[in-house]
Amino acid sequence: MDILRTRLGQGSRHRTLLLLVIGMILSVMVAYLISLGYWFIALAPLVLIPLLVLLSIYPFSGVILWLLFMPFVSVSPNPSLAYWIIYRLLPPTLLCLVIFYRTLKIREYPPARLGPPELAMGIMALIVPVSILLFQTDPNRPLIRFGDRMIVPFCMYLVIRLIAPREKEIKQLQWLALFIAISQSIIGFLSWVLPQALPQVWHYLQGDRTTGSLKDPDLYASMLIFSAAILIHGVENHRSGFVRTVLFLATGLCFAFAFLSLERAAWLGGIFVIIGLVFLYPKTMLRLIIIGSIIMTILGIGIFSTHIPLLVNRFSEFNPVYDRIVVFDAMVQMVQIKPVWGWGYETLDLNVQQFYRRVGEATIVTRLVTSHNTYLTILTELGLAGLGLFMFPVAWWFVLSIRVWKQMPKKGYWSRSLLASLWLVMLFNFTVSNFMDMRWYPIGLTLWWLLLGLIANMVYPYLKGRESRTAVQIDTEYSHG
Repeated sequence: MDILRTRLGQGSRHRTLLLLVIGMILSVMVAYLISLGYWFIALAPLVLIPLLVLLSIYPFSGVILWLLFMPFVSVSPNPSLAYWIIYRLLPPTLLCLVIFYRTLKIREYPPARLGPPELAMGIMALIVPVSILLFQTDPNRPLIRFGDRMIVPFCMYLVIRLIAPREKEIKQLQWLALFIAISQSIIGFLSWVLPQALPQVWHYLQGDRTTGSLKDPDLYASMLIFSAAILIHGVENHRSGFVRTVLFLATGLCFAFAFLSLERAAWLGGIFVIIGLVFLYPKTMLRLIIIGSIIMTILGIGIFSTHIPLLVNRFSEFNPVYDRIVVFDAMVQMVQIKPVWGWGYETLDLNVQQFYRRVGEATIVTRLVTSHNTYLTILTELGLAGLGLFMFPVAWWFVLSIRVWKQMPKKGYWSRSLLASLWLVMLFNFTVSNFMDMRWYPIGLTLWWLLLGLIANMVYPYLKGRESRTAVQIDTEYSHG
């Protein structure tokens, strides 16, 4: 205990020194900007100061802020600047802070040794720029997209691994999930019944599918299913009956509006998730299914009755399916020609049209139709090597999840049911990503790697040689930090 107090005292002094240095730098920046007449820009450092204090004291708050604000970047006064700050700068900044803390031992963190999954990610982070430089005449845009699609998501994964959140953070995610469920459900509802009440930028696919504030129905459904998995775990474990009721109703909203995304991939993934959750939480899920079915029937007869023909049409549409058949066939041909290293990052749309051909009744004549399969895109552009590196961390933590399953508690916030719920969300994301190219929506990719980080964080303490450091012991140490 004396050693721990000494370290905490040293950590407090280091934090104070760090904040003083940052404060001095920001003060000089503000003074300089004011002297140039840039009063508005000068306010930014004043906002950054309390934010850096918050991140310094509690780094996981950065993850919460990222999930809280990213869905609403499109309606900020300056969306490009907000995207830069929240999406591109926040995760790397968090990673640097956590590495700094761990290196100087400013605060106590549970152990989180990196290994083969992180090595595979590092190799991929090196291979892709090489591919861009070899196959692109103008590498600037592909490099930026590489940063958005890989570097930022990898940073978020590493942030979760190094912060090593425990039960306290899972409970905080529960309240964030409640906010996401309510806000996105309200936006989704208004998009159908009162679209003029929403900002114009949220009118994407209005009257066709539900996208909330996320511009893509599959991404919208993914965010809702992520929230549902966290919420239903709270329903099972929260002590307050009132809170359990609120979380229960919010879980129902998530599933209802994921269905109203009107995406067949989301429906398929939703079926997988519901079946899995029935096994994990049978009583709660049966009540949810019964009550949800009644409410959806009432809404179908009432307020959504005029939209039922649209639902029927979603099942009978063949043109999008034909397009995807032709593109799928073209990409398979490309993989057969260059199976190992692929055609090069960001080269699919440059080459795919020359491989279009008639497949049964399906044909594309005059226009470019891009990929609708995330993993087939990676296979085409980066070959088996790239896809193998991308999926290796997922396979690694899945195998280890099975290995430590029996060692984990059966009940409670930190339990095997939470681990299984997170894997069900991964399964949902994997399902929808096989029917759309998630790479066009980096927030979805970052959510994927964030989830994998949470899974790795749950599995790691139970691996061989660490059984003596149970989750309770780790939580105790971390709470003192």
